[in-house]
Amino acid sequence: MIDEIYHKICLTSDKYYGIKTETPEAQKLEKYILEKYGSIDQETIEKVFLSGEASPFLTVGETYFFREPAHFNFIKEQISLFTEYGRASTVRILSAAVATGCEAYSLAMLLEDFHSYHIDAFDVNHFAISTAKKGIYGLRALREDGSQYHSTASKYMEKNGNNYHVNRSFNINFFVHNLMNDFPSKNYDIIFFRNAFIYLSDYGRERILQNISSALVPGGILIMGISETAGAKPPGLININKDDVFYFKKPL
Repeated sequence: MIDEIYHKICLTSDKYYGIKTETPEAQKLEKYILEKYGSIDQETIEKVFLSGEASPFLTVGETYFFREPAHFNFIKEQISLFTEYGRASTVRILSAAVATGCEAYSLAMLLEDFHSYHIDAFDVNHFAISTAKKGIYGLRALREDGSQYHSTASKYMEKNGNNYHVNRSFNINFFVHNLMNDFPSKNYDIIFFRNAFIYLSDYGRERILQNISSALVPGGILIMGISETAGAKPPGLININKDDVFYFKKPL
């Protein structure tokens, strides 16, 4: 029975989220569906996926502030590139698969004092987005990786017991969205899509990279996780190495 249910969950995950489903996660999701709905079949599984109920079981949510700092160094040093060629002075950024929001806040903290920006940040997990909107994080939200930016983070966060609280209102729009669906905007200068690619099925990767490419303006860039770039081939984008940072750019 578990093999049949696992197969159904895998197929549905691939169809709706594009995520490769592993056995432990499938078993937890199966238990949840049985406890809430009393039975499990393909119709019920699809209902759970479409409602977003399945997302907390299948998404990882590992995130912290200024993860992979080379990317933030690159953004800080090259920000003038994103306003060339007559584009608007406000840089439009998308943080896709943002989990609990640390990446989006990191970008906002970096740009807050010296450049106009707007950040859209979404995740399929509505619980994660709820956390992002509250801006309250455990102590592991600041780690050795990214420590060079801890002084920047300290300007906008305060420690309260065992938590950090983001104490500034930033120009970030957090919302729930599925990467497999068309993005709500098609005019981003920069898209961050990091450390989620490895969890996707082949079908999910193809569809999501197409959505990302379509959402970039000409000249816009896509930044993926350091370990992910070599395995990704976003349609219509070219791979560039700048100061040991690999990224993808949409031709003008």
